[in-house]
Amino acid sequence: MPSARSILLALARILLAGWILSAVALFLLQRRLVFAAPAETVAPAARGATLLSVPSGSGWRVAALHWPAPPGARTVVHFHGNGEQLAWQVELGEALHAAGYGVVAAEYPGYGLMRSVEPTEASLYASADALLRHLEGPLHIPRESLVLQGFSLGTGVASEMARRGHGARLVLIAPYTSMADMGALTAPWLPARWLVRDTFDTWSRAPSITVPTLLLHGADDDMIPPAMSAALARRLPDSRRVLLTATHHNDVFARSMVEVLTALRRFAPP
Repeated sequence: MPSARSILLALARILLAGWILSAVALFLLQRRLVFAAPAETVAPAARGATLLSVPSGSGWRVAALHWPAPPGARTVVHFHGNGEQLAWQVELGEALHAAGYGVVAAEYPGYGLMRSVEPTEASLYASADALLRHLEGPLHIPRESLVLQGFSLGTGVASEMARRGHGARLVLIAPYTSMADMGALTAPWLPARWLVRDTFDTWSRAPSITVPTLLLHGADDDMIPPAMSAALARRLPDSRRVLLTATHHNDVFARSMVEVLTALRRFAPP
């Protein structure tokens, strides 16, 4: 009959093996979780908007929808969440345009019309940077009129573009501090901080983002804790934060569009 010690050792080996397998699975599969692109590509189409196809300088073309700004108005450049695609940004783009803004909705590598490009933190940054240079260059949209806006995953992209000197204002909707922090929150039993490949570390870059920043967060967000936007607001040099009442994560625009537009108008009038 096995001794108690041998049984405990066997259990410990099983637990350790399970822990190692979980860590390996997280490392190998994490990009499927972070870049959870919709399975079906929908062709984007919107009245009054032009579909842009911009050279990335890295061998692919960047897709975006552009609603031109009225004369003298600001242009909002929107970076969407991880489970969305460009075609799904039409309603938001039309709402922002109706409010008096120009709008550019950006697509990501691995998503929609850019599905063939591998999605990584670096490729998302390269695409966003190329798009913004195209807006500031060939399209002659002044940097001073650009408002960078990100939702969820897109807050990491928008904040990095602001750090690089793009745009004059920054709007972060449901922001996280970093993907390493999100990994630690989701799987606290694993060394997520060592395993995360695409860090999107807004926390570390926050002190170097000098443009005025507006943070919006659903008070009842159960995916990205509102405490993360509160921590970022304290760390950013020039920030203000608005909690959206009775709002969770994926219903920010469906439930609180009026509040979002009101806060945006006060922060960066068209």
